[in-house]
Amino acid sequence: MKLKKTFASVLFFALAICAYGQNANRFPVWTYHKKNVNIHGISVGLGSSLESERNTNTNGIKLELIGLGLFVPFQPEYPDFENGYSERINGLSLSAMGTVCDCLTNGLSVGAIAQTNNRVNGISATMYTNITDKQNGIMAAFGNVSDVMNGIQLGGFNNSSEAHGVQLSFLVNFSAETRGLQIGAFNISDNLRGVQIGLWNVNQKRKLPLINWNFKRN
Repeated sequence: MKLKKTFASVLFFALAICAYGQNANRFPVWTYHKKNVNIHGISVGLGSSLESERNTNTNGIKLELIGLGLFVPFQPEYPDFENGYSERINGLSLSAMGTVCDCLTNGLSVGAIAQTNNRVNGISATMYTNITDKQNGIMAAFGNVSDVMNGIQLGGFNNSSEAHGVQLSFLVNFSAETRGLQIGAFNISDNLRGVQIGLWNVNQKRKLPLINWNFKRN
């Protein structure tokens, strides 16, 4: 049985490598607007999208000359990433205004105004609004929003459906489920296992000033 599972895993991994290898390889500069391409070096374009299926991989630096970050605060609803990501950046993603992309970034994603990413393993940072479906690492902005956050959120307002780690804010921290630490002026968690430090702290057990806690499973 174990042998069959091992064989299946190896086969799946091999197929994944082949699929990745079927992309055209470009070096050192190419546009990420092209589909089915691996760019080794610098990928350049005007903006990204939440709906395109480019199957584009950048190993190095992605440069968005414009980006749609200016419109992120006006999004009518939270982006839907059920179809997974269609673009992968292994390295550094830079955008003039901020990216709006169903991207997987392994490294650093930086936008001047605001940005929306599918998943970031590393650091995502911007000035105003930072939205990530899943963040493993550090989020930094005035307002951070994530579905799942494993690591640290730093900003004025932090909001996460699942926060595993630290939410640090000078205004409000909110999380539906918190496993870790909230530090801010106001801390709110519907389901806390950890500690809250701030002027007013709310969790499923009690409401207290200065410090609040809960370590029991519901």
